[in-house]
Amino acid sequence: MPTLPRRPSSLRVLVTGAAGFIGGRLAHELCAAGHRVLGLDDFSTGWPERLPRAGAFELVEGDVSAPGVLARLVAREEPHVLVHLAARVGVRAVLRDPEGCRAANLRGVGELLTAVEALPRARRPRVLAASSSEVYAEKPGPLREGDPTRPTDGAGRWAYAASKLRGEELLDASGLWDAARGPLHLRFFNVVGPGQDGDSGMVLPTFVERALDGRPIPVHGDGAQVRTFAHVDEVARALRALVEAEHAPGGALNVGGAARTSILALARLVAERAGRGSAVRFTDPRARCGANFEDVRFREPDLARLAELGVAAPALDLTSLVDDSLARHRELARPRAATSRGPAPCASPAS
Repeated sequence: MPTLPRRPSSLRVLVTGAAGFIGGRLAHELCAAGHRVLGLDDFSTGWPERLPRAGAFELVEGDVSAPGVLARLVAREEPHVLVHLAARVGVRAVLRDPEGCRAANLRGVGELLTAVEALPRARRPRVLAASSSEVYAEKPGPLREGDPTRPTDGAGRWAYAASKLRGEELLDASGLWDAARGPLHLRFFNVVGPGQDGDSGMVLPTFVERALDGRPIPVHGDGAQVRTFAHVDEVARALRALVEAEHAPGGALNVGGAARTSILALARLVAERAGRGSAVRFTDPRARCGANFEDVRFREPDLARLAELGVAAPALDLTSLVDDSLARHRELARPRAATSRGPAPCASPAS
């Protein structure tokens, strides 16, 4: 496997969405590797307990889409790398307000561009920006970075994907970086692990929380949807390697794992490993997610480009991933009120 040159010294890294599920793990990884990390988060979906307590870490509370917030931090810190993870995420948030989701995500990209443009070209940070595998059009089999994508004007269920793809376009069209240092668009596939927020509609924490309580596990439709899962700890290590890569070419990059399964098989595995007698219950997603809910049948990454960059892809098998989520989920999760244990949320196997 080829390897890219690594920066020899400690880096200054600014992470937006630092208290989020991926952002918190990445902040720990970077601090453990000796880098200085400045985190920005408004705690709308993240929480402080995810953040490092040691190492060179600083948190600023604020909204990345608010005018001037990110620009002030970039001007002050002049980071070597800016990892933009902040966004409105989760199928419930998108379906509740798709246009608000689109607007907020695009405002965040706009603020990023404004912040970077204020610095001289030679001092502009390399940008790694979270995109999504949802930008891809439906296709069976592994998805490659050059495969067809959904339209950037997608509405309803697809407003999130549309905002991510439009964000990629805006970053690429800005002309703020030399060609060799262009933005890297992180097209995340299903990233999971203990502590993920089930209330946002993510599928594995929904299954885990219900199985730990011995409640029925809801499966949308026939459960034949295919997904490939990656453990968040392995994803954070891959992102750290990308942060440290001095000359990683820009463009779209799939970031995912190797734990491939149908959603029905996942539900049955979670129930079996939890050992609490949970039954699998088939549900009509339109009953909870709305009559216009659309599902995705296949979501599997081709990770050849990640390998070409010399970055180890997440490789944890499905049983190990499920066991870790069952064992550590509640100690890492946001404290829940008793009232939260109601009907199953609108959990999407795309999440």
